[in-house]
Amino acid sequence: MLTFALLAAVYFAFLALNAYVFQLDWILLGVMAELLTLPMIAAVAVAFVYVVVRLLQPVPSAESRLVSATVILFVLNCLIWGSFVS
Repeated sequence: MLTFALLAAVYFAFLALNAYVFQLDWILLGVMAELLTLPMIAAVAVAFVYVVVRLLQPVPSAESRLVSATVILFVLNCLIWGSFVS
């Protein structure tokens, strides 16, 4: 789950960098961004709920990775849903 959280963070960081810094106007890049952004938003929300449920279970398995994934997914959710509000 930590791997997914890091990949999602890299994806959204690339989207933000492309929007504000790189400003690449490639057609294929735009198509991929349009196709992947909404499923990635949903996957981040679902993964956050899944990681929190796994973290609250009494049997800790790789707890430090779950805590790291929880923090990353929480920050991503705050940034994603906060961007819709503001």
